[in-house]
Amino acid sequence: MIADAVRAELEARGFDVRLRGRGEQIETDVAIVCFWCFKSTLDPINLRLVQGTAGRRILAFGTFGGYPDSPYAGRVTRLVTEAIGERNTCLGVFLSQGKVSLENVEARKRLPPEDPHHLDEAGIARVMESQRHPNQRDVDRAVAFLRDHLGLLG
Repeated sequence: MIADAVRAELEARGFDVRLRGRGEQIETDVAIVCFWCFKSTLDPINLRLVQGTAGRRILAFGTFGGYPDSPYAGRVTRLVTEAIGERNTCLGVFLSQGKVSLENVEARKRLPPEDPHHLDEAGIARVMESQRHPNQRDVDRAVAFLRDHLGLLG
């Protein structure tokens, strides 16, 4: 949803949008990377993509299981910014809550409370809330973030 909204907004503003195939290298000076969070950073395909690219300006849009205004969102933003910034310039990172797989919820609930992946009641509530995201509010926030960063794309 978010990637589609970003593409539509760019096209409506006259940008030449070229979709890459999954894992296909970035060949333009400016790129938008849409990712899902994996272990607090880019998913493996997008991580390899940015590690194999140099000298590009990249704006990132991601979904993750946390709340966008949480300390965890700050950690993810920092790690994504660092991953992109190793060889490229990160123009910004947008995060939206996104669906979390329910398959591992029971296992994570059984982890000891001191384990960082343990799900307590608040964590379970967050995972259940994530099933309703991204939603239209998240899409609207992503488009507003894009508009705020359009000057960096040109």
